[in-house]
Amino acid sequence: MTQYDTIALDYQRISAAVPLRDAEWYSLRQRLGDLTDRSMLDLACGDGMGTRLIKRWGAGHVVGVDISAQMIALAQQREDAEPVGIEYRVADAAALGGIGPFDRVAAAYLLHYAQSREQLLQMARTVHDNLRPGQRFVASIANPLQPPQPVVDHRKYGWSYRLMDETLREGANLRGTLYLGQTVVEFDFHWWSWDTYEEAFRTAGFSACTIEPFLVPPDSDEKRGVGFWDEYLAAPSAMHIICER
Repeated sequence: MTQYDTIALDYQRISAAVPLRDAEWYSLRQRLGDLTDRSMLDLACGDGMGTRLIKRWGAGHVVGVDISAQMIALAQQREDAEPVGIEYRVADAAALGGIGPFDRVAAAYLLHYAQSREQLLQMARTVHDNLRPGQRFVASIANPLQPPQPVVDHRKYGWSYRLMDETLREGANLRGTLYLGQTVVEFDFHWWSWDTYEEAFRTAGFSACTIEPFLVPPDSDEKRGVGFWDEYLAAPSAMHIICER
């Protein structure tokens, strides 16, 4: 059982309402590019929220993978009720092997769950082995350029995370919290430096990797208010890793 098996329902309810998702999903669509009839692999797909968006954006063959059986059960439940043609699998992204190739690979908050450099490299190799040459991988991640000392508090955007170890180090334990009113859900992950991420993807065979803040949606002033994203842009708590094979 993974930690998400025990928090699946609460995570599903809260995660969909987190304001940070506005910028995350808008940025993902821009960075994946035209998905018309493209094949897509969505790693750490959770309950399929992002996977369904990818399908709605025009992707053809779409596969969602998550290590949590309960998360995949929620995703499949939605697919059974409102079929859009997504295939879901319960699997560990670090040990998935090749099931592609795909035109694009996405991963929402997968990489920082690696418990070791070796496991991070295995995740990077899974992405590489499932991505066609010349194509792109986009992954959401807690910002490795802004480590918690001891807290990154972006409750305004629906989440925060704090350092659980005495000192910050490679692989340090972090605890994230999502907020929806008075309801919270917590989960644990790890801090790795940007140098460590770059090394893993370079070793796996990627030609280039960058890390970029989420883009502000064009309707943000109307939806959230003028200046809503200023605090995020000044110190992004989550970002996108973008890698080209």
